[in-house]
Amino acid sequence: MPARKPAGLRNRAETKAETAARIANEAALEPERGLSVQAPARLKDHQVAQATWRRMMRTYGQLKATVVTRMDIDLLVDYCLLMEQLQELDRMRKVAYQLWLELGKRHDKILQESKQIGDKDAAEAKEEEAIKLATKVLDAFNAVVKLDGRVDRKRDLLLKWRQSLYLTPRARSAAAPEKKEKPEPVDPLETLLDDVSDFVNGDGK
Repeated sequence: MPARKPAGLRNRAETKAETAARIANEAALEPERGLSVQAPARLKDHQVAQATWRRMMRTYGQLKATVVTRMDIDLLVDYCLLMEQLQELDRMRKVAYQLWLELGKRHDKILQESKQIGDKDAAEAKEEEAIKLATKVLDAFNAVVKLDGRVDRKRDLLLKWRQSLYLTPRARSAAAPEKKEKPEPVDPLETLLDDVSDFVNGDGK
């Protein structure tokens, strides 16, 4: 069974009895205490999560519809923590990527130096150093790839959360009123010709 839309996001025509029954049911499920703009204590020491919470509460506060209540606090807290974790993963990925670039440059430089050394033993030592460094380059590359996978999964999870919280255009589109097509203007001459045609064909009285 699909989740019910908040009252302010409904656009289906209802009878007075249906409206009264729905409002009564929704009121029975709405806690007396609302959600505060201040982040819950569970988000203490999580600066990004706290900022996300405040931004979301300000946005929800501007809506006419009641989209979230205190019953959704755990979902909201988890969402804010996920946003912070995603930012941390992005920073980790950036560091791993920079390390991969730097190690790659050092590897290329060592290889170039090995070709310019006239002494065979010294050149072989440089080549061996380049081989060891190549392993580190590969490790850094693998770290970037693994972090990319983690980031993709985290963003996919956040998308599902956003759909539940009416934070995506698709989630809101189901609640938006449908556009009504404007009727085409009636041409008086065309109407007259239709009447004459009906009369000639015996359809008119």
